[in-house]
Amino acid sequence: MQPVIETEPIVETRGDDWIWPLALLGDDDTPVDLTGCTFDGAAIAWRDGQLPLTTANGRLAIDAPAGTVTVTVARGDTADVPDGRRSRLVLPLIDTLAARSTLLIIPLQVIVP
Repeated sequence: MQPVIETEPIVETRGDDWIWPLALLGDDDTPVDLTGCTFDGAAIAWRDGQLPLTTANGRLAIDAPAGTVTVTVARGDTADVPDGRRSRLVLPLIDTLAARSTLLIIPLQVIVP
């Protein structure tokens, strides 16, 4: 799977809940089946830190057959993400053959209220 890099930032306000539903579609616009895939290392990352995104901490929800990944960050956690365009959503994918690729890298523009 080739990496997909979005250049337009996600714009969010610090102190709000952030919810980003992402649908992964194939060339024929059908959902990519993510059954058996893992997303180890998914995070909102910045120069001096990161906010891990896992199913265990409730920040990552996967509907494998539908090809959807939903990132949810509660308002209490968004205060840790620096403002400006220094942060990014990083979503690596490890497929069923243990091949690792970076599925998404999306810059974040965090606005301070």
